[in-house]
Amino acid sequence: MSEEMSPLDRATAERLGKLRTMPVDISRVEARLISEIGAPAKPRSGRGRAFRPMRAVAARVLLLIALSAAFLVWSARPAVASAQVMAQMHDDLVSGRTPVMQVDSIEDASRQLAQQARAQNLPSLPNVPAEHVMACCMKSVKNKKVCCVLLRSAGGVPITMAVASSDDMRTATDSPTVQRGSVTYRVESFQQLCMVSTQRDGRLVCLIGAVPAEQLVDIADKLQF
Repeated sequence: MSEEMSPLDRATAERLGKLRTMPVDISRVEARLISEIGAPAKPRSGRGRAFRPMRAVAARVLLLIALSAAFLVWSARPAVASAQVMAQMHDDLVSGRTPVMQVDSIEDASRQLAQQARAQNLPSLPNVPAEHVMACCMKSVKNKKVCCVLLRSAGGVPITMAVASSDDMRTATDSPTVQRGSVTYRVESFQQLCMVSTQRDGRLVCLIGAVPAEQLVDIADKLQF
């Protein structure tokens, strides 16, 4: 092939061959590029890159576990039913703002509430022999279920009997107490309403009405568990 080349082509090929073997200094070009765009990040090892998403997933799992544990602890704590909350519950029942089911006995109220709650476990209602049962409903205090029964006392004044599991709800522990026999009652008031509560057989029972606290204690003392 070289015998067929002209003298000019042969001379050109020889010059190009010399250029291929000549070293080229690109340090200036490299320095200029780094100053303009910055040095490239050093690539991490393949093993580090592989563990990086796994660490992120593990962190998320631990966070979810911690949040779930905190929620379970919080939800397991009994809700504190303040006097204002209980008074509002009574006012809602008496005024008709809360839908109620008309009943004429504690047995009827228990049956109606059980049908409304379906599979939920509800505390059993104590019997109130001296008062007339008018209506019942189910309320919620901080996501804790409360069975409410509206009574009419001997004087015709409406009284609400609220019953909840003592594991779900409690009243303020700094309220005054009244001792009747072996039972301790806590007494609170809000505006014109009085509240008397006690814990019996795993249940919190609170009586609310615009009557003297002594009258509510008399009713509570007659409850049959």
